[in-house]
Order: sequence, then C-alpha cells, then structure tokens
Amino acid sequence: MIWSVIIAVAVALVGFGGGLLHKSGRLDIPWVRRTTKTNSITGTKPKEMSDLTIKTIWAIGDLHGDAMCAKHWLNVTGLIGADGGWTDPRSKLVFVGDYVDKGPTSLETVQLVKSIEEKYDNVVALMGNHELEVLNDRLPPEQRKRYWYQLPYSTVHPDDMLSYAPESEITEDTHRALDILYDLALNEVYGKNKFRSIDFSPYGENSICNLIKEEGESKMVREELDKLQGYYIQAYSSETDLGKWVEKRPITHFHEDLVFLHGGINPQIFDIDGGVPSAEDLSGLNSAFASSSSTSLLSPFMKSLHGQIVYDLVTYRGNHKSCEEVGYVADRLDVSKVIVGHTPDDDVRIMCNDSFLAIDSALGRWIRVNGNQYCRGDETKNSLNGRYTCDKVNDMCEGGIVKLEKRVDGGWTTSVITS
Repeated sequence: MIWSVIIAVAVALVGFGGGLLHKSGRLDIPWVRRTTKTNSITGTKPKEMSDLTIKTIWAIGDLHGDAMCAKHWLNVTGLIGADGGWTDPRSKLVFVGDYVDKGPTSLETVQLVKSIEEKYDNVVALMGNHELEVLNDRLPPEQRKRYWYQLPYSTVHPDDMLSYAPESEITEDTHRALDILYDLALNEVYGKNKFRSIDFSPYGENSICNLIKEEGESKMVREELDKLQGYYIQAYSSETDLGKWVEKRPITHFHEDLVFLHGGINPQIFDIDGGVPSAEDLSGLNSAFASSSSTSLLSPFMKSLHGQIVYDLVTYRGNHKSCEEVGYVADRLDVSKVIVGHTPDDDVRIMCNDSFLAIDSALGRWIRVNGNQYCRGDETKNSLNGRYTCDKVNDMCEGGIVKLEKRVDGGWTTSVITS
C-alpha cells in the first residue's frame, strides 16, 4: 500500500515548522502553568452541556479536501436531522483536523466543518497540521523558507485554487494554466521523481513554470498561478471570517477521560524545564495558541516553547509505534483513551487494548487513491515515461469513523462505523 510512502514524505515535511527540541536538545523557554482545567479555547468550560450528560461521541478523521465524503460521513452519524436540528442532545461530534489539502474541494470542506461547528453546541473542530501550515504560509518570505502551498505534492491541488478565486477572475487562460500544471506535475515531477527540486511557485529558480519552453505560455501560466495563489492565501488572512475561525481551532479536546488531538503526544513534553504538563496544562495551550495565531503574532509564538509543543501535538507520530508510550502518556494525563488523526491507513486502527485510536482512515478519495500527488482523478493517466500513474477517483467514500458509547461502568465502548 502507498501509506508507508505517504508517511515518509509527511515526516520530511515536519521539518518545515521545526521540532519539539532546539538544536541544543533542550526546550529553553519556561512553561506557563495553568491551575484550572479548561476544555475550550477561551479557558472556560465549553458551551455545550456538561460532559457528564454526553453518552455518545462520534469522531471523524482527516477529510482532506473531499467535501462530498465529508457530507457522507456527517450523514452516517445521523446527528443532523432533515429539519437541520441536532438529533441527539446527548451526543457530541469531534473532527480531529486536516480539512484542507490533498483534494480539490478544500474550501467547501473547511466551510462545511466551520458551519457545523458554529451552528451546533456539541461540535468540536480541532486544528490539524495542514490548517496550521496554512496559517504559517501567511508569513512573509523572510520568515518562511519554503511555502507549504507551493509544494508539488501533499498540499494544494491546482484545481483546489479555483474555488478561492472570484468567478470574474477565472478565464480560459486560468483553465489552460491548470491543465498545464497537472501535466507538468505528472510528467516532470512524479514521473521523474523530482519532488524536492521543483516548486509550484510562479517564479524563482525552482519554479515549475521554468519547464514550459514557449515563452508566452510560460508567462501566462506564471501570471495565472500567481493570481490563484494570492486569492488562496488571502482567504485565510486574519481579516476574513474563515481565517479567524481557523486561527481559533483548539489543539486538544478533553472529554472526561478521553483526549482528542490531531497528531499525538510526545512524552518529552512531560519533562521540559519549568514543570510537567498535565491535562490542565495541555488544555491551556488552546487559549495560548488562539490568542497568538494572528499573522502578526504567529511567528514569535511558534518559536516559543508553547509553539514548539503545539507543532509537536499536530505532527507527532510516535504513539503509533509503542503501546508502552501510549500507556505512559495516558497515565500522565489521567485518560483512558488517546484519539488522533494525521497518520493515514485504509482503516481505523484500535490499538493498545483500546487505549489508542488512530482514526485517519483516508476519508478523502484523492489521498486514498493517489496519495499525496496532485492527480485530477477524472481518468487514469500515465506519465510520458510510464513510471507514474494517476488513477481514476471513484464516487465511493471509504474508510470509517468512530463511535464511542458510555457504558454503565463509566467506560467507553469503541465501534468503527464504515460505509
């Protein structure tokens, strides 16, 4: 299966935002302790009813730019009725992040999750590493070595950018430019394995547009790509409703003895200078991040100890490899289950005696079929040298989501719900 390749590429991408440790191997900024447990970005109890009245929790993994399947899995929960009302006041829905990228309908997907989270009290939408990188991409070039949205894989599909642009700005040249970009990606990047030497940037020495031999066509593609990327990043600015919403996504969500987050929990965070974080400490990160996530404040925050831990929480994959580590984390946080996304596979994985749930089951059709590559998916297409194939994407939503049901003994029964 393609997942080992996808994960290897993703691990390489983690270097974009820095790691948990400084080069010295130590975290050298004091931890700020919290003394009151909080479950929301405001530092207070969340707006939904008391946790003790919730009997069922649905958890949906990474949706990655597939609005159709996002709607499908939402319908599977049955939580929203035909009249638009919340059908079960004793149920909660948690999205674990990564609504954008790796599929062509990211904007529609993130807008869907946003509308649900804003409308219904019992919905939590967490921060994924791809949402965090969108926020980082708003930084000026001197603060960003390589823009995430200009990678030739794993982030913004060319067609995805269309939805961010006003209709009046989409011309025949726009569509022609996107056709050329898809062909160049297939033949020059994937077919020739040039993932690291070519960018989806309109200008510069690594620009994919440099591969276009005809000068007039090259100029047209550069201008169209520059225009579309401008609209894309503007959509997530601190001045837009969408940008403000993404900035306020919580990093973790604690519900009784459960913790939800995107990536995982590195045990190193328990041994940093200045104290040992607890569930209260991690909950406090939500408000710390939300108050520092605007464009003007984000860069210094991400360089701080808080920022390094936030980045680790949305990117860490070590929990998947060690039940001993999961047990240690669960004991330190006093939780019975750790529920994460971020690391894809064909199915939801219930691990470590049901104490670790890895729920990224590649719910997005484009990543499931073609991995991190930008393939339109409307047909099966080979690179000119025959070394890479973009496969056709079907209409079936595969994978699964998780349903947690409270037992009379206080524990949680885990079920995986498939299509």
